[in-house]
Amino acid sequence: MNKKKRRSWGLIIITGCFVLNLGMILIRQEKMMRDQQKELESLRLSIESENDLNKRLVQQKEEVDTDEYKEMIARRELGMVKDGERVFIDIN
Repeated sequence: MNKKKRRSWGLIIITGCFVLNLGMILIRQEKMMRDQQKELESLRLSIESENDLNKRLVQQKEEVDTDEYKEMIARRELGMVKDGERVFIDIN
């Protein structure tokens, strides 16, 4: 009878260690999953931001390709005028 009690205590200790180890593994995996969820949400926000920037840049590219924009830059930056136009400079 004495041997039976020793085996049962040994089995209880081994089972307890196994359950404790399994619990620790599950807790670590849960923390890892939460960290990955945060990273995923951060990446989604970054992708959304980059998509918005891309749309604005495509729209700006389309505006730059127009004749009106080229004319505005030529007048403002290069001081060009159309034939027959006179430029008046305010001295004040």
